[in-house]
Amino acid sequence: MRGLPDRPDGHPALAVCASGPRAYQDFRPAGPGNPMFSGLPDLFRPLDPPVSKRTLQGQSGLRMTSKIDFHSHSTFSDGTLEPYQLVAAAASAGLTGLALTDHDTTEGTELFLEAGKRRGFLAIAGTELSLDYMATTHLLGLNVSPDGAGTLDLGFLQKFREERNEGIYKALESIGKPVSRESVASFAGIGQTGKPHFAKAMLKAGHIGSRQEAFDLYLGIGKPAYVKKRRLTPPEGLRLILDAGWCPVLAHSISLEAPLGDYPGILKRWKEWGLVGLEVWHPSHSAEVSKYFARLAEEAGLVATCGSDFHGANKDVPINWTMRNSPISATVLDRLRGGLKRELKRAGGGRAA
Repeated sequence: MRGLPDRPDGHPALAVCASGPRAYQDFRPAGPGNPMFSGLPDLFRPLDPPVSKRTLQGQSGLRMTSKIDFHSHSTFSDGTLEPYQLVAAAASAGLTGLALTDHDTTEGTELFLEAGKRRGFLAIAGTELSLDYMATTHLLGLNVSPDGAGTLDLGFLQKFREERNEGIYKALESIGKPVSRESVASFAGIGQTGKPHFAKAMLKAGHIGSRQEAFDLYLGIGKPAYVKKRRLTPPEGLRLILDAGWCPVLAHSISLEAPLGDYPGILKRWKEWGLVGLEVWHPSHSAEVSKYFARLAEEAGLVATCGSDFHGANKDVPINWTMRNSPISATVLDRLRGGLKRELKRAGGGRAA
């Protein structure tokens, strides 16, 4: 996908959706009849009917389609589209806004924002931090300031990632499944190195039959080549994002793997720590889970957001997933800005430790 030229009309010549590379004309609003969803597990099918308005009590301004997506990844972490290609593909798919939230980095945001500016497209700088909490805890940081003010320096997190990657090299060698640094780097390209790149190198070396097998047998939690990365705690991650003037949103909350009955208490604590938003609509959430989190967001005073978690060819989710599966309109930006302003004001009086 690297270096694909734009079409004369400004659309990308090729883009990635649910079933891998598809022609431009397949980027149309998602629906049961759309071939991009054929063969996908129920978890990733469009909700039919969409989430009911009855589940959105108190969430003013929400409509039955979302043309803004607050969660995506580029080649600067584990996505397969470069930042400018993300903007082109999102605009072609019918989106009007997209946040770039690469893992533990903001290196691709300058290119992303420039591409958005040239197209008149709402491009939002962001990141996704991995935190030391429960199972899988990811926190989005979104620069929702109208003038884009504020920068977030995450350079120190790269040291944590480099330490983890070195451990993976050694672990794979110890179990007789070595991969070369050159091979892994060839898949990482200009971005930071992550486990998906190790998986591709393992596949190329003939150690596995598929990339998923790499995680199921070797790289996943509890497997022989799993190496835990040093992470920030939730209060540390929230403070880092808020101190930069960015808006913190808890991503795909179901990945915490907590009993559903525990989430009200969990979200109450996170709200005390400084959380502003909750990613309610996400491909890993069933319709019922999304309804549940929409209610919890309202009860906790959190702003409900949506995100496709688009990774290009690395995940079977189309870039316009939110258009069919989320009812949020662009007015959610105003609520995020308002929530951030209130939290920063509260923080001046002392935030919960």
